[in-house]
Amino acid sequence: MSQSYDAVVIGGGPAGSTVSALLARSGRRIVLLERERFPRFHVGESLLPWGLPILERLGVLEKVRRAGYQEKYGAFFWNAATGGVRPVVFGTATDDKHPMAYHVKRAEFDELLLRHAQELGAEVREGTPVREVLFENGRAVGVAAVSADGSPFEVRARVVVDATGQDALLSRRLGIRKFDKKLKRAALFAHFESVPRPEGREAGDILLPVENDVWYWIIPFSDGTSSVGAVFDPAEARAAAGASESLEGRFERLLQSSARMQELLGPGRRTSKVHGISDYSAKSGRLAGDGWVLVGDAATFLDPVFSTGVFLAMATGERAAAAIERALARKGRVDASDLAAYERSARTLFRRFRRFVYAFYDPVFFEAFCSEAPFDKIRAAVTTTLAGGVEDVPLATKIWTSFMFIAVGFDRFRRRIGLGPKPVEPASA
Repeated sequence: MSQSYDAVVIGGGPAGSTVSALLARSGRRIVLLERERFPRFHVGESLLPWGLPILERLGVLEKVRRAGYQEKYGAFFWNAATGGVRPVVFGTATDDKHPMAYHVKRAEFDELLLRHAQELGAEVREGTPVREVLFENGRAVGVAAVSADGSPFEVRARVVVDATGQDALLSRRLGIRKFDKKLKRAALFAHFESVPRPEGREAGDILLPVENDVWYWIIPFSDGTSSVGAVFDPAEARAAAGASESLEGRFERLLQSSARMQELLGPGRRTSKVHGISDYSAKSGRLAGDGWVLVGDAATFLDPVFSTGVFLAMATGERAAAAIERALARKGRVDASDLAAYERSARTLFRRFRRFVYAFYDPVFFEAFCSEAPFDKIRAAVTTTLAGGVEDVPLATKIWTSFMFIAVGFDRFRRRIGLGPKPVEPASA
């Protein structure tokens, strides 16, 4: 049996929910197919301030506020190799209209977004895995899926939206998914209880110690629990461990190897199983074609150090929905040319964040980042990017951000020719 829609969206995370909500609100017939049943566990619990306006445009921000999530006003980085620290306070960015965000348990947050899309008219089918995207003469025309009762069916649609996250269903099938060799990392994470936190606004700061070539996170939730994770080079971790080491054993070893994490965790106790992912940073050679488009992690996934995942999912979902609606309204179909502007803007967002992610793993940059505060305008420009201010960036912000990278490059050159101290290289995990 085949059914026909304006759009079929594969995946019910923030990217898929955003596209579905906006197209359904425009009166389009949308079906969203999600292989799991919500709520379901997912990592990536920290939002960015610039994501809140997107939630407002979706009409869901008030629901998020009422949910009582932990408010997040900044972040705190430690560089154990040099002793440097860097507080990041979002309110000191070049635009003080975005001073805070939230930490959310993704099981709850993602379901909230999914039900909102449903309320706006999107048809949502959970427990419905998509097996393949259907093509005719080079154009995506629908998907083949399996219903909750196990029976196969097809959905025909004017456009297929791949929002399958790191599964990247379509780009893998098309052979256009490439892993980022500069960001070859793995992560282990779990939820904890009884982790101490400061009073006041700093209680919601995300804590990011870097020690022994591992960076860690502690994300506090409003119910008193915390998300705790470690990100590391998987090859080095395997070499330091044994082949028989369990995820739990490796995670515990990584936490024990950091004096800062032991101090921060205090009496904290793990309450969930340990989850792991590896080799997750990847991008797609194309983001769109005739009748199809990639959004969120299915398009590109960066290292999670700056909590960009949900913001980029919603930002690309919003842009893709606008491009799809314009094309459908104008000619009743969606061609690659209709999505060209979307692809350019999405790649710009990814590129602006990627520059900082690469820099984070550069010892010279990270030493400068965690040293004495730079000029206020440079600090504000960098904070703006870390808060998600990568859209319509003012010229002054671009200039001050470039100054920091130029200064770091000059410092690296001086060290290379012996005019300054060599950067402190952390030990392997």
